[in-house]
Amino acid sequence: AAKPAAAAAKPAAKAAKPAAKPAQSAAAKAAAATAKPAAAAVAKPATAGPAAVPLVEEPGFNDGAGVLVQPGGRADILDSELLYNQSGGNGGGLANFGTARLIKTTVAHNTAFFFGGGIFNAGVLEVNESKVKDNNAIIGGGGIANGAAEIFTDDVDGGSVWVYKSEVSDNRTLGFGGGVLDVEGTTTLHETKVSNNTALLAGGGVAVADSQLTLKHATVAGNSTAGVGGGLAVAFDSTATVENSWIKDNTAGFFGAGLFNEDSVTTLRDSEVVGNRAVGPLARGGGIFNTNRGEVTLHRTKVAHNFATLPPGGIFNNLGSTVTLDDKSAVTANRPTNCFNVPDCFA
Repeated sequence: AAKPAAAAAKPAAKAAKPAAKPAQSAAAKAAAATAKPAAAAVAKPATAGPAAVPLVEEPGFNDGAGVLVQPGGRADILDSELLYNQSGGNGGGLANFGTARLIKTTVAHNTAFFFGGGIFNAGVLEVNESKVKDNNAIIGGGGIANGAAEIFTDDVDGGSVWVYKSEVSDNRTLGFGGGVLDVEGTTTLHETKVSNNTALLAGGGVAVADSQLTLKHATVAGNSTAGVGGGLAVAFDSTATVENSWIKDNTAGFFGAGLFNEDSVTTLRDSEVVGNRAVGPLARGGGIFNTNRGEVTLHRTKVAHNFATLPPGGIFNNLGSTVTLDDKSAVTANRPTNCFNVPDCFA
């Protein structure tokens, strides 16, 4: 919408100049005055959900095989399909550096060499009543990647992602965040299901690094990783809030089949961490694994029926880290034991 508005403004300004030479008429002044607001109005970004960020990142040469939204641009994608696109950079189906809205849209069977097999975001992104499924990214964010890590490509901070009443399923990556990856951004999953995604290294369902993550009335289920964090991997000074949500039936080869929390602060309220399995020969913390000065707080939350090869099956809290349970939380029926180094929780 930005280009047509700007184009319409330019002829009006040109028409004003010839009239101004003999005598600057009132019509010329009016034409010049109306040209400027038309060009300026299109630069203001809209917001997606509750948050917005400045649009300052620039796309790479190979980003956005299906759709590329440039900085300052806007795309509204309604009742559509982004299918079978392949990117040599980030964003197989969509790469957003401006403002993008997906409503009742399917993003499927796309591939990215770096981040965001389905969607890559460095702007403001809203995904509403949509499906992001069966996408692949080599490095991270099989379904959705919000930002990119400098070690693999250009350092691109994540923007704002708001996913509402949607499904992120059956996506894959060889790196981090099979379903969703956030690097230095903000992601909210509201009434959304993240299921059956796979990451080789960490975060089968969701992985965040130096980010803010919020889950509300969300389900993270049936995801897997050979490494840590089958459901959620929260690391590198991130903040995560999980409210009225379910982290269930996820699998990890090492630590934290449900939740892996490292050097971050995670709060769970009115939620359940159930049926997760840490199955490798050295695996611990089937429900929750907390390490490296991490802080995990449970309010009215249940951690039950999780399994780990080595104890505990419920919550493992490494020395120097903190796990806090309120009196309405329960850690029970985990195998082979419930807790390690968790006050008010007995093996």
